[in-house]
Amino acid sequence: MSDAQYAAATVRLRDNDIELTGTSGTLTKDGITATYAHEDGVLTIEIIDRPSLLPLSLIEGKLQSYLDQSVAYDNSRSNG
Repeated sequence: MSDAQYAAATVRLRDNDIELTGTSGTLTKDGITATYAHEDGVLTIEIIDRPSLLPLSLIEGKLQSYLDQSVAYDNSRSNG
């Protein structure tokens, strides 16, 4: 994930009330807490706390969807 893609991802996530500040830190939403780090072109997100009734796969899927949409949007802007 390039720096431009990371910037697009932070905007997409912010639009969904998930705030990434800087290249690393902690994010929280709806009882979910995760750490994140963007370095060397890789964004790593680790879920460290969540409501027990919320499957980890659902959380990861939703985050992946936000990120995929951001990367696709950034790619369409740079190719068009």
